[in-house]
Amino acid sequence: MNKIITAPALLKLRNVRRRFRLGETSIDALNSISLDIHAGEFLAVWGPSGSGKSTLMNIVGLIDAPTAGEVCFGEQATGGMDDDALTDFRARHIGFVFQNFNLVPVLSALENVMLPLQIRGGAEHKARELAAAALRDVGLERFKDSLPDKLSGGQRQRVAIARALVVEPKLVIADEPTANLDSENSRMVVDLMREMNRARQVTFVFTTHDPRLLDHVDRKILLRDGSIESDEVMA
Repeated sequence: MNKIITAPALLKLRNVRRRFRLGETSIDALNSISLDIHAGEFLAVWGPSGSGKSTLMNIVGLIDAPTAGEVCFGEQATGGMDDDALTDFRARHIGFVFQNFNLVPVLSALENVMLPLQIRGGAEHKARELAAAALRDVGLERFKDSLPDKLSGGQRQRVAIARALVVEPKLVIADEPTANLDSENSRMVVDLMREMNRARQVTFVFTTHDPRLLDHVDRKILLRDGSIESDEVMA
């Protein structure tokens, strides 16, 4: 029997649509998506390429606004927020992990993890202390002075996870975080995200096209052609 989720909804999507125009043609990337993402969940959105996974993550991460429908983060309706308010809200509540790592090549691992704290205006010594702790949590303390090109793909993604977590977000979004990794490193990255989810009680939502990575999730949503085909809470 699948377990029942009793945690409060951290994020609510109601009848969300996202339409793109290509010349005179309109493409519906998301078709009336409604779902709740609960506090503390470890949730995977999976499906084939072109199913709308990245578009959904941009909506969930408040990067893009829906063409229609409503997105609420906790009790905060986001539809009426301007760009500055959304940028500030994301910086305080959401961490991001990308498939291409998005590390600054001229900065060390430690400096990359410090970056979001410095953007928020924190003191440098405190940012350095918190970044070092985040790198220690992902097992990379001894690589803190290494530049990204001196790290393996798996190590770079672990730096990216540390950077996402250092701001103590309520939600971490990882869009295809294993797409550029081999099977062993893919499993290690997913296991690390799961470990951080449990240790920090941070909600994780990640996308993948690889069903082999779904063994340890709390919930998996299959997206196909912009619609939710199945939404399964795991036992």
